[in-house]
Amino acid sequence: MSVTFFADFTDEPVNMANANAARVLDVLGYGYDELCGDAEAEDFLGRVLVALAVAPADAGRPATVDGNVIDCGRPAGYTQTRLEELRELAEDACARRLRVAWG
Repeated sequence: MSVTFFADFTDEPVNMANANAARVLDVLGYGYDELCGDAEAEDFLGRVLVALAVAPADAGRPATVDGNVIDCGRPAGYTQTRLEELRELAEDACARRLRVAWG
């Protein structure tokens, strides 16, 4: 499963696995349980900029296998890379007066 962040269906979305999206949403102050929602672009951009300024570097997480369950982990720096992508998306949404949505 995955979570896609977008401002317009014609734009390039930012797509993440659920666990990674939950981490990014938590850093943005939305919490792990808000895997779908929307926000004013200005608010979303503000959250992204604050997260980029104060979030510690993402050390990543190793992949794990538990029986048939495979967690591919997260490479170091993943959160910051995704926040930069979300910054671009939010700036574009602000310029076009669109909301940012995810789900």
